[in-house]
Amino acid sequence: MDLEITFGVPKNQKVRVAKIIYEAFENKFENIFGPKKQSIPLISKHLRNNRIVVAIREGVVVGVGGLEFKGKRFFDVSFWQLLRELKFGIFRVMFLGWIFCNKVEEKELLVDALAVARNIRGKGIGSNLINFIIDFARSRGYEQVKLFVIDANEKAKKLYERIGFKKVKAHRIPFPWNRIFGFNRTSEMTYRI
Repeated sequence: MDLEITFGVPKNQKVRVAKIIYEAFENKFENIFGPKKQSIPLISKHLRNNRIVVAIREGVVVGVGGLEFKGKRFFDVSFWQLLRELKFGIFRVMFLGWIFCNKVEEKELLVDALAVARNIRGKGIGSNLINFIIDFARSRGYEQVKLFVIDANEKAKKLYERIGFKKVKAHRIPFPWNRIFGFNRTSEMTYRI
């Protein structure tokens, strides 16, 4: 499989990238930002190219890695932009979204989202994206790469363990967020560089 991995979203594929991310984390985005028809335009509008890694096959994005480092996230939207676009939905974002805010240390890089198009999963694209991200972190002097995975996602945990990530902590999701998002725990995993 001929696969190109690079930073930045091709201009004509922002909506495709937003769809890939939304479909991988549908329950999260639907609960926080609203239905698909509202979430996808919002996501595509606020993607930050220097924090997005894409896997491209035959000119089409098939995988995405969203990163956070140096205080900036891959999805960059301000309070005022959300208020303008979501109106009273801003309260839903504030109430539900805070649970996904993670502390990122100066010398670490957070993989905030990793998603592969549904029709092409299981072909090594996720592994290639993670390895590219690790190489990028190493080249920039980061000491570790961190990510969170819900405990119900055994397939993802096994992938990360095969690559060399270690589980360092389990986080319990409090009520009512555990009911809203449909999972009770996340595993914090790190890869030491």
